Amino acid sequence: MNITIKNLLTLAMLSSFSGTVTSATMDNEAKLTGPYLGQTTPGLTPEVFAPDIISTEDWEYGVVFAPSMKEMYMVREVNSATKREQQFVVYEQQDDNWNERVISKRVGTPTLSPDNKTMFFGRSYKDRTTEGWSEMKRLGQDFESFRIMRVTSSFNGTIAFDEATKDGKGQLRYSMLEHGKRLTPKPFPKQINTGMWNAHPFIAPDESYVIWDGQRGEGVDNSDLFISFKEPNGNWGDAIKFGDKVNTSDNEFAVQLSPDGKYLFFNRNVVGGRNVDTYWVDAQIIEQLKPAHIKKHLTKQAPQATAAQATGSLRNVPLLKEAFTNTSPKSTDSTLKASKLTLPKKNIEVLVELAKEIGEGKYGKYDSLLIAQDNKLVFESYHKRGRYGLAHGQASATKGYTSLIVGRAIQLGYLSMADLDKPLINFLKQLDTSKLVTGADKITLHKALTMQGGLTIDREKWQEIEKSPKQLQGQKLVQTLLEQSAAITEETQSYKYGNFNPMLVMSVIDAVVPGGAQAFIKSEILDKLNISNYNWGTHASGLPQAGWMVSFTSRDMLKLGNIVVNKGKWLGEQFISADYLTKATSDIVNPTEDWIPKEYRYGYYWYNAPVKVKNKTYDVAFAWGGGGQRVVVVKELELVIAITGHDRDDKIMTQISNIVIPAFVG
Repeated sequence: MNITIKNLLTLAMLSSFSGTVTSATMDNEAKLTGPYLGQTTPGLTPEVFAPDIISTEDWEYGVVFAPSMKEMYMVREVNSATKREQQFVVYEQQDDNWNERVISKRVGTPTLSPDNKTMFFGRSYKDRTTEGWSEMKRLGQDFESFRIMRVTSSFNGTIAFDEATKDGKGQLRYSMLEHGKRLTPKPFPKQINTGMWNAHPFIAPDESYVIWDGQRGEGVDNSDLFISFKEPNGNWGDAIKFGDKVNTSDNEFAVQLSPDGKYLFFNRNVVGGRNVDTYWVDAQIIEQLKPAHIKKHLTKQAPQATAAQATGSLRNVPLLKEAFTNTSPKSTDSTLKASKLTLPKKNIEVLVELAKEIGEGKYGKYDSLLIAQDNKLVFESYHKRGRYGLAHGQASATKGYTSLIVGRAIQLGYLSMADLDKPLINFLKQLDTSKLVTGADKITLHKALTMQGGLTIDREKWQEIEKSPKQLQGQKLVQTLLEQSAAITEETQSYKYGNFNPMLVMSVIDAVVPGGAQAFIKSEILDKLNISNYNWGTHASGLPQAGWMVSFTSRDMLKLGNIVVNKGKWLGEQFISADYLTKATSDIVNPTEDWIPKEYRYGYYWYNAPVKVKNKTYDVAFAWGGGGQRVVVVKELELVIAITGHDRDDKIMTQISNIVIPAFVG
């Protein structure tokens, strides 16, 4: 069979195979080790990727690496000389060696979201779970009328997709994600949707460009690659055709950027032939195509994280050479407005100089400093390992967010203020109370939220228990804690940081909200705040983590602070109980840990401290996590400060108190 561009689209279309999943490991004669299956990396001239391994005499299509860079997915045809079969294949790296595994018959064309959470198969997708991949789901009714071949997505959740038609006039479209819901698809403009057989759009993780393949021009009967860059005004620029090192008289199609941003992968097929091979080329080729005015514009934009950096360890993110600072930030997020910083010139200069010194390491290892006033982002700086769009670990600042979840549950009526003083075990109906330790009923939400639950657990014994997490699932966690603890007494119910208190609170949340805590956090907190670029870890109990293992971008941290500064309101509506929030950020207990400054007080997982500027003292509330994670709120100044870092000593509050807050006082 001769392959034309029309035939290529047919090969790439979503297949209807539904055979049972197989797990056949394929043996290679030689072991594949190292990055990219141990292949020698290319320059600016495309080369065949992994000849005789990936690219063979049969056709292979859609090579895509997972953001972790330890998985590579593709589809391929085998047994072309006898009975052709299409397979869905993964290569997995273990102990530096790559092993091939046939997952199933082909079920579509797989691509992965840059946050590593979703695998797309045309109109269908799977979510990554702690156990693997979920069952197949559908994008939604708005997508059912399109014969989608391939979907790619950005960090913000925007997807780009194509439409297979018999006449080659299908359009490329995009759909944004807002408040957890996918919006009605819209066609890309004519700069992109011109010509015939446009297909396989790849949208950059930061949405700065789109690459696709299609036919343009008189007498052209092969597909070429094109790119459109996003203009400074947000519109899409004119299509730019890749040069003749990439585009040939053959068919080039289906581009994918490697998660580390270093290489472009694409397919090439000789017109009239059956074979389809995978090629790769240095991604610097994109820079060569980028117009000068776009390059100039991007020098003024915040540094971005690659997909590999965003999903990997922070320690692997390279250090910035100098701080990036912007006093006139922009925002396309409807829930976080941005504005020019309008302080007196000398005050602005003080803040810019502080950011510069943070970048130089003068005050420790801090990655970002963002400031919002009057609910608008007005100052943004990144240093060290900080990046725009990088979901940064929050450490124990997570506890402050857990507290806000309680406030949301109260606002929606699943809990009440009176419930804060009721025995915690009253909400956990699955407990066998006859087996609980004496005094278990003394633990209230109020006690747990102020680190005064009073548990006394043998840590070595608990570590052994955690090795069998099945016995801790759901409410069994609290059951086991209250069986293993010594008696709960007035003496034990004194301030003790951590001590399982946050997970006691999360257990109650899970018990009282509809659908459980995980669904509640997504639908009633994150989706409402239009937060999609995040990671929320799972505890051994299967419950969401309550004290750490959560990652947010610095901009999204500001949103959480804006709720506090607005007395629990979000977008004009009461989002968190105002009464609860007042108590959560108040002076309830005196922390006794020696690493906590003496002037700090503690509410419901939120600290507060006085900051004196000139002759006036301001009450400052903040969620605080190790390494320098903070959401700092000064209600009287309508000021929110977000800080991320990886500093062991973490002394940045001195500069916040002595430099940042005074700059907004006058």
